[in-house]
Amino acid sequence: MTGDNLVGELLGERYEILDKIGTGGMATVYKAKDTLLNRNVAIKILRDSLEEEENVVNNFVKEAQASAGLVHNNIVSVYDVGNSDGLNYIVMEFVEGITLKEYIKDKGMLPWQEACDYAIQIGQGISEAHANNIIHCDIKPQNIILTEDKTVKVTDFGIAKAVSSGTTVVSGTALGSVHYISPEQARGGHTDPRTDIYSMGIVLYEMLAGKVPFDGDSAVGIAMKHLEEEPVDVKCINLDVPADLAYVVMKSISKEQSQRYTTVQEMLNDLHAILASEPLPSKNVIDPEKTAEDGEESDEKAKELAMELEARQRKARLVKARELEKKKRAQKKANRMATLLAIITIAIIALIGSGIYMLVNNFVLNVSVPDFTNMTVDEAKELAKKKNLKILDSDIEYSISDTVPDGKIVTQSPQKGKTTEKNSEIRIVVSIGSRGGNIAVPDLINKTRVEAMQIIDNAGLKATVIEENSKTVPAGNVIRQIPVSGTKLFGGDYVTIYLSKGIAGETAQAGKSVVPKVTGVDMDVARNLLADAGLVLGSVSSVTSDSSYGTVISQSVSAGASVNSGTSIGIVISGGPAEVQQTEPQQEEPQQAEPQQQTSSNQGGGASGTQTFFVSIPNNGQDNVYVEVYVNGTLVHEGEYPSDTGTVPVDISGSGEVNVTAYVDGVAQSQTIDFGG
Repeated sequence: MTGDNLVGELLGERYEILDKIGTGGMATVYKAKDTLLNRNVAIKILRDSLEEEENVVNNFVKEAQASAGLVHNNIVSVYDVGNSDGLNYIVMEFVEGITLKEYIKDKGMLPWQEACDYAIQIGQGISEAHANNIIHCDIKPQNIILTEDKTVKVTDFGIAKAVSSGTTVVSGTALGSVHYISPEQARGGHTDPRTDIYSMGIVLYEMLAGKVPFDGDSAVGIAMKHLEEEPVDVKCINLDVPADLAYVVMKSISKEQSQRYTTVQEMLNDLHAILASEPLPSKNVIDPEKTAEDGEESDEKAKELAMELEARQRKARLVKARELEKKKRAQKKANRMATLLAIITIAIIALIGSGIYMLVNNFVLNVSVPDFTNMTVDEAKELAKKKNLKILDSDIEYSISDTVPDGKIVTQSPQKGKTTEKNSEIRIVVSIGSRGGNIAVPDLINKTRVEAMQIIDNAGLKATVIEENSKTVPAGNVIRQIPVSGTKLFGGDYVTIYLSKGIAGETAQAGKSVVPKVTGVDMDVARNLLADAGLVLGSVSSVTSDSSYGTVISQSVSAGASVNSGTSIGIVISGGPAEVQQTEPQQEEPQQAEPQQQTSSNQGGGASGTQTFFVSIPNNGQDNVYVEVYVNGTLVHEGEYPSDTGTVPVDISGSGEVNVTAYVDGVAQSQTIDFGG
């Protein structure tokens, strides 16, 4: 019997081979029927060409032993292991579905919430393996199966490492797939649970970016990149990725094991916090080892400073002794001319010293900033070093660019030709290539926050706001932007604006907020502007106005006023011109609510009554959604509902025409109800 074609055979007098699923370098996998338990199973059979190699057979059996003790919903279970007619085989749970690799290839970048969910399921399976002293060592999307109900199953512990006292390597090697290999595996170093965390991080990176962080023409070349190159931050590739999620990804794929999460559970805690919009637990933990290292470094610096101070004091004492000796000799000389010459000499020395100091201060301590644009990061660092400047990895940002090639510098700060102090840090923005969109990014420099947000919204783009101190740009205005103006993006892409907080120490006092200008924008934009400023949208009323329907025409507190954070700001919105209201009822947005059910007590022409407004609840995978319903700007209903509710009926009472708007987690559904008149 040959293991390469067993379809139709009965293996071990129990397993009826139905179909071949796939073939790998070590084994062939079949779908089979367990005639004893009447269920479908997957059977992995060692290839014929390897049956004579004793160490391979032993490793194949060890794989089954490593997997057999793992029972978890996110791990493919191993049922049996045996030998039949010279063929070694492993019987496993049969899982209907596709590999995560196939899914990513079909979908590209996954929504970050979906990627988080899959990463959590993978981590739960791997955490169970670690609890049983098993390190997988070959985590990759090809070894992860995704079922129709989106359950994740980790399989193939083919090179798993048992971390018991024996510390055995199941397949005789700790080298996993090269695109997902950890640096310690690539260099043949010590592997531990953080090895799996690295590979998990690469898989999460691929789900979010649609591609792996390191690729190349050869396996050796890719492995060297894992050892030597820093990956591009995943948020620079997918602008929709939250900053905290990008932090989790980049922490998990740190080249140094000590910089990664210590356990898979720590990583899972952060992922759960991100989905719940809560602070990351890992950022609130003090690392005692790092604290100790910092303390040792501080002690060492203190010793160096003490030695330097002692040397200076010795030198000062020697100089003083020499000066006293010189004075004694001078006193023995009664020649007034010699004294005069000494005075003149001292004056000349003082003038020369002053001139030298000024030259050093102006030409040595100050540096003219060179042009770093269109250089690679390595070229820029080398030039900065020659010019007594510094470019730190923490000062490097990344941006989409239509004009500068991938990996080259787009902009710098300070700009070329500016004078700065010696050893100053230079901030650079590096291109990650063109996005290829059809919307040109507008110029936002020196715009106010309100102006910039309105311009971005009008362009069909979204904004991320980061505040930083500035000595030159007034507080509340845009200092810089990423990407730069003119860069082409797609609708819905993000533009990062850096907003001035003014000079450090001159920012607003704690607990205070500056009221933004919200007139001239619609209610949703006003709500977001107030939220960004730490304020709350208060009462909303509507009046007849020549302004477009829904536009804010006044606010209860003037723009620029300083109020307590959390203060409610009331607004008045336009109900449109009176003649338009009588003949053409307006809507805030195209109607999204489901058809209403007539319950009016005056149907058929009555002037007032009650009708039912149905709020559509999107099944977005969240546990609950928050619903607010406003009638002519007045809140009439609010509450939390499970995301699988479908619709929520809300009775609306009124007369004539009323405008009803429902907000489902901030997303509006609107319509006008006519009670007749």
